[in-house]
Amino acid sequence: MNVTKSKNDQAPIRVWERLQIIVGEAGKEGVYISRVLDISEDRLIISRPMFSHGRSLLTDNRVVQANFTRADAAYSFSARIKEMEPKSPDEMYLLNPGEIWRMQRRRFVRLEKAAKVGYMILPRPLNKKIKLKPEAFKTVITVNVSAGGLLIPVEDDLASGNLILIDFTRSGIKSISDYIIAVCRHVRTNEEKKRVAGVELILREDLALYLKPGEGAMIPKEARQFNLNIQNGLVGELFNEQLIMRQKGLL
Repeated sequence: MNVTKSKNDQAPIRVWERLQIIVGEAGKEGVYISRVLDISEDRLIISRPMFSHGRSLLTDNRVVQANFTRADAAYSFSARIKEMEPKSPDEMYLLNPGEIWRMQRRRFVRLEKAAKVGYMILPRPLNKKIKLKPEAFKTVITVNVSAGGLLIPVEDDLASGNLILIDFTRSGIKSISDYIIAVCRHVRTNEEKKRVAGVELILREDLALYLKPGEGAMIPKEARQFNLNIQNGLVGELFNEQLIMRQKGLL
């Protein structure tokens, strides 16, 4: 199989793709996070998976399920994880990846919602401790919100790939952390000729994929607490809000 192709040619695997790697039986599975580093005809070279949560350990030569999420849908494929020879401290193989299957149209409910948030671009690399001062954040009103990210209006300063810190303290969203680190995934001009950015909220378990060793300590602890439990709470809050809006005929 050519791993850059899917069954219907909609979701080719890309270098630097974020993979969620699942090992073990349902209910006992272990979840790990990795990145695609390189692609060849019969394998992917990935960063050594980092444990996220769960009960099963990831060991050499096990069959795993690899999931990745795009703006349109979530996708999945199976493969066998294998150590390199000689063993690498940073990289592993995913051998003989199977066909890529579209699991669901969208991972999270996306709700048109005007919430007041602030954003601060994090310098790269970080060279001093970040202070959570209100005046350091640019205030914007969200276009839409999901448990995975936001669409926000931005100025010319923000570009795809930037790491940002988002201030939710005035958002009115009850289940969210006050501050969350995010990454800008895309910037475009909307129908009203205004620049908007899609930003992805980064889970605490995934921060090591974006921050260099030692940089996490430069960001206040309260900005590094967004985890799966908080994300699931946000899923529920937005879903309930959507139900109320439907009942009122607003959706």
